[in-house]
Amino acid sequence: MGDETIWAMLIAALLGMLIGLERERKRERAQTLFAGVRTFTLISLLGALSGVLLEPIGTLPLLGSLVALTVLVALGYWRESSGNKVGGTTQIAALVAFGLGVLAGIGDQVPALAGAVIVTGILSLREELHGLAGELTREDLLAVVRFAVVSLVVLPLVPNEAMGPWQVWNPRTIWLLVVLISGVSFVGYVAIKVVGPRRGIGLSGLLGGLASSTAATLSFAERGRDNPELGPTLALGTMAASAVAAPRLLVLLGVVEPALVAYAAVPMAALFAVSSLAGLALSRQHDDVDSSVKLENPFELRPALQFGLLFAAIVLVVRTAQETLGDPGVLLASALAGVTQLDAITLSLAEQIRTGLDPVLAGRSLGFAVAANSVFKGVVAWGIGGARFGRLVLPWLFVAGAAAAAAAWWLVPLLPAAMPAALPPAG
Repeated sequence: MGDETIWAMLIAALLGMLIGLERERKRERAQTLFAGVRTFTLISLLGALSGVLLEPIGTLPLLGSLVALTVLVALGYWRESSGNKVGGTTQIAALVAFGLGVLAGIGDQVPALAGAVIVTGILSLREELHGLAGELTREDLLAVVRFAVVSLVVLPLVPNEAMGPWQVWNPRTIWLLVVLISGVSFVGYVAIKVVGPRRGIGLSGLLGGLASSTAATLSFAERGRDNPELGPTLALGTMAASAVAAPRLLVLLGVVEPALVAYAAVPMAALFAVSSLAGLALSRQHDDVDSSVKLENPFELRPALQFGLLFAAIVLVVRTAQETLGDPGVLLASALAGVTQLDAITLSLAEQIRTGLDPVLAGRSLGFAVAANSVFKGVVAWGIGGARFGRLVLPWLFVAGAAAAAAAWWLVPLLPAAMPAALPPAG
């Protein structure tokens, strides 16, 4: 018990100090008296000691410590609330620090440290979170609530079995992918809201690309049409959105189908490299401007259902093309499906891997989809943003797409044959 106890105490002291350092800064600014770095460290150590004694003695030390801390927190809250401003963040943080200390004391050090990082992040992002509360509209919040309710209600009722032609559709898998894509896109949507529109066009492009690189391109193109003098600046945002699409899709594949990640990384690396090079070139020509990106809340039911239907259609089209035309059919179907959206075809190819699609063919097909999507975005940039904006964006996106297709065609087959085996079919 000796070494484990010492380790638990050290972890508890570390997490308490981490939270306490943030509160110490707050205490110096607000001149509050309740708790700083030393107090939070001791609170976490008290929790760890209570957790260590839980097995040999029982719950009495834990209950006694919790009651004593609760009384102390209540007195601190009463003292601070006597002023003009009432807030209980520090008091709640103290109770959480005690709980995290208990986790460390019973041996769950990693969850305890993770909790401390989350708490510190929440405490540190006070202004950003308050700004987010002001930026999110009532419609945004209602969209999140509706989507969550529908997901929780619908998911248990959705059949978890293969159906349709060639058994290509699993309704539960499709709905889970809808939730996954919407969640990732919502991260980008919220990030745009938190960071705000004046933190740099490149950053806005990156965050917009987390939600949808095509939507971000459309938004920048519309602004390029109305403000031609901002062409280089907006082109930088477009290329940033294109670049971040590559790691975003690889992360999604890592969750859904790890067996495809290595093959997909080849065309994605080409896309990322060319888009990043374009961004560096364009960054020398732009000035900081209001860089807002127009995005639709991805938790709205309509776009979520549209994605689900699109995914189901693409899965069927790709499988039909494979059965009727062979490998060229899969390449053609992937290119057509990738024109307006990469998420659906990427996840469709991942799903086909589960049912026996050759990973090399899947990697090549993804390269063709990236090429088609890049060219489409370039055409959109020219058609909507005008010739001046289009000349800055279309050549780079064309080169990025061509590089992705070429890398997929020539380099993917060179990957070692002993790649991770595909997962068994879902359901």
